[in-house]
Amino acid sequence: MVGVHVIETAASKEDMAPRRPATVAALDARLSVWGQAARAAVERRSNIVASAAALYAERVGRQAELLQPVPIDPRMALLATDVDVLVLVAASLVPGAVKRSCRLLWVDPDKLQANLTSDLAEPVEGARAEIRRRQALYRRRARLWSDDPARLGALRDEVEGLRVPRSGPTAVEQVARGLLVRHRDDMSRGVVSGGDEPASLKVARDHSTLSQWIQELEQSLGQAAL
Repeated sequence: MVGVHVIETAASKEDMAPRRPATVAALDARLSVWGQAARAAVERRSNIVASAAALYAERVGRQAELLQPVPIDPRMALLATDVDVLVLVAASLVPGAVKRSCRLLWVDPDKLQANLTSDLAEPVEGARAEIRRRQALYRRRARLWSDDPARLGALRDEVEGLRVPRSGPTAVEQVARGLLVRHRDDMSRGVVSGGDEPASLKVARDHSTLSQWIQELEQSLGQAAL
């Protein structure tokens, strides 16, 4: 007969043990940590939008003006937990910023990045204000329910569910790739050829070039993931 030994790790013992009652002080500390991390993440995501737009504009130049803006609240987008929404923020801001960043047909990437950073200053502050609002809301509830363990425990679960906005090391390339994909789609729908070149030939040529740039970024992202 073979005996079966159950090995309990420290983590499993903690999972089995009852949780300590929630306290106002513990919730306050957790909210402080979340708020600090979220504010720093919002700043990083803003810089990612500006850097990705500059990387994109280095390839397409003034054609970046053809990007179709999308209705989006950049303040809330900076607070989101995914990177794809930053493509929409960039697409909405880039056309206007490009017009202020051009030297004839050439777009100055550094100037574009600076202009976008300036354009995003208000959304960044708005996102930070929203973080402070959420912190104040949870802290007020914690004080009101300090003598109600059930409600305070449920509030702890809600606070623990708060997520810090994400932006990994390849976020700039991801957003730049997303802008190129949107550019390719917008160009295919509405480009008008100049001179004697048929519009269909220009679309096919530019579509091929954009697809090549997209593939290069995808390869770079793939190598970074290894």
